[in-house]
Formats: sequence, structure tokens, C-alpha cells
Amino acid sequence: MRHFARLPCSVIAGLLLVAPLAVSAQSTDYPNKPIRLIIPFPPGGGTDLVSRTMQPALNAALGQQVLLDNRGGAQGSLGTAIAATANPDGYTLVIAEIGATAVAPALMPNLSFNVAKDFAGISQLIEQPYIMTVHPSIQAKTLAEFIKLAQNKPNAMNFGSGNVTAHIAQEAFFQTANVKLTHIPYRGSGPSVAAAVGGEVQTLFSGPGAAIPQIKAGKLRALAVTTSKRTPQLPDVPTLSEQGYKGFAISGWYGLMGPAAMPKQAIAVMNKAVTTVLKGETGNMLRTRGYEPVPTTPAEFDKFMRAEIERWGKAVKQYNIKPDF
Repeated sequence: MRHFARLPCSVIAGLLLVAPLAVSAQSTDYPNKPIRLIIPFPPGGGTDLVSRTMQPALNAALGQQVLLDNRGGAQGSLGTAIAATANPDGYTLVIAEIGATAVAPALMPNLSFNVAKDFAGISQLIEQPYIMTVHPSIQAKTLAEFIKLAQNKPNAMNFGSGNVTAHIAQEAFFQTANVKLTHIPYRGSGPSVAAAVGGEVQTLFSGPGAAIPQIKAGKLRALAVTTSKRTPQLPDVPTLSEQGYKGFAISGWYGLMGPAAMPKQAIAVMNKAVTTVLKGETGNMLRTRGYEPVPTTPAEFDKFMRAEIERWGKAVKQYNIKPDF
């Protein structure tokens, strides 16, 4: 107190009042403990690969551990529902995947969560193509040959899907191509690609993370990509549009979100960390695996998700697609 003796009483009182506030503010700085990130699909799929690729850089950017928690089931809606009811303190987040976030609400009206009301968007993470593959035993080297084969034998072949988006995309495409195949659903992209490699299904649309390694190993054959442009990782594989299906283009995406009442400070901190990570070396790593980093502001991602929910709701009605998982 020797230094305080030289100060006026009013200043000393002010310092004593400010000191506890400073300690309090410092103790609530976000994040001050590990963050749980729910991945609403099993290991081996795209959401898992993207999350694990980003994890080390996020740990460094945040100064805290990001703990990954795979909670697969119900096409991603199980893990997403867990996040919806979590403590909204910013320490439980979830990967927003197009199927569980934008498509499932149109197929499962009794979901326990409402994305627009129960979640706060943090940032979009990536966008990706879906890749149409067939088992090497299929006597079709091109998409045209596969369509002819399927048309000659209605329902003789199976197609798999690891999420509702891949399911709807395939249903829409097969209707457009006038072919009939039997749908077999799986709990995620990893299991669906494993089924294709094992010959349980003859064809499927899947994301690049699970599909490209099997394509390059010769265990699957790629016939098309669903985006408007070819993917750099498979430059010789044409788009559906290039092969006669003009305007047929679908992109998948992942994002990051938390419970709706999550503190704005936590949203801002996470958004800054995600943007930094995706614009750095981690973003380049994701590109080599077929994912294009697309970080956004929280407001942009909220607006994007609302538009996607509306878009896919219309698609479900247009193609009269029913839940099959």
C-alpha cells in the first residue's frame, strides 16, 4: 500500500472497484476451456475428414483444444439435435451439413429442432462436388453406357447414399435420366463408399473425401461430377451437364453453428479462428482433397442456410421424394 498512500482516496477507491471487474472479465474470456465439436456422422466421411483436418489449426488459433465427438444417426439429425439443446455458452458446437441442416427438415417434419430458430450460424466451411461412381465390375465406362445398362434392366441395380442430400440428388438425376434403381441407405459417406467398394451397391453419389482415394486406387470408377465445373482432383471426369444433362448441378457444403443463444463474443471469436484457418495452409490441404474453403460472416451463413432450406424443400416436393433411411 506504500504506492497507494500518494494517491487521493477517490482514485484508490476507483482502483479497488476496477480491479475485481478486470479479473472477472479476464475469467470469462472465450474460450477458457476445451470446446466440444459434434460431428453428426460416423468416422470416415466428409464431415469427419474436414473436421479432423481443421482441428490442429483451430487448436492453435483458439489456444484451446477442440474435442471432436462423432454422433452419427438419423442422417445427421441426431447429432444436430444434441447440439440444439446444449448449453448455449459457446462450448458445444456442431458441423452444419447440408443434409441434416437443409434437406432433412423437408423429409422429417417431426424433427426436434428448427435450424432457423435453434441455431446461430458461425461460418460456412467448404463446398464440394458429389462424384458419381460405379463398382469396377459394372460394364459401363461412361455415364451414357451406365444409363443404357440401367434402362435395359429396371431395378436390377442398387444405388447407395450416405446422407439425404446424396439420396435426393440421385433420385432427381435418375428420374431425369428415366432409370429405376433400388435405394440402399447408409449412416454416412464412409459406410456408403465402403458398400460400393464391396459391391453391395453398384453406384452412388458421394463426397470427394471418401470417394477420391477409392477412385485413385481403382476400387471405384468415376463417371461424373455433379457441380457445374470439373473438380481439379479428377480433371478427366466430366460434369453431368457436359454429358447431356444441362443445368443439373448440385454442390454439397459444410458449416459451423452453435445453439441460438450462444454469446456474440463467442461467435465472433470462432468466426475469426475459422476464417484464419481456412485461408491458411489448412485451406490448401482441404483443396487437395476436393473441398473448396468458403468462409463467410455469421450473417452470411445464416442467410445462406435459410435459402438452402427453402431450395431443398422445393426439390423434395418437385421430385416427390419420400424418407427412405
